[in-house]
Amino acid sequence: MRGIAMTVQPIPSTTGYPAHATELERREFPVREYIGAMATELAQMARWDGDEVLGQLLDSAAARAGEVRPSQASDVAQEEPSRRRPA
Repeated sequence: MRGIAMTVQPIPSTTGYPAHATELERREFPVREYIGAMATELAQMARWDGDEVLGQLLDSAAARAGEVRPSQASDVAQEEPSRRRPA
């Protein structure tokens, strides 16, 4: 008997959503805090599984998520070239 084949569904496009959240949206939906907490939990899971290197990487991601968010001006500069606004 063969194992169950898993299929991966594509993530729905986020077209139509603003590129940057407003300050109010950032306060109501603390995405960076959620990502930091999730990365911390995943780091612990990696260590339980014996993968210290992955645990350290995930701890680094959690620390980065906890840092002050860069200004929107620098966010635009870091976007992919195809997504940059014309000068």
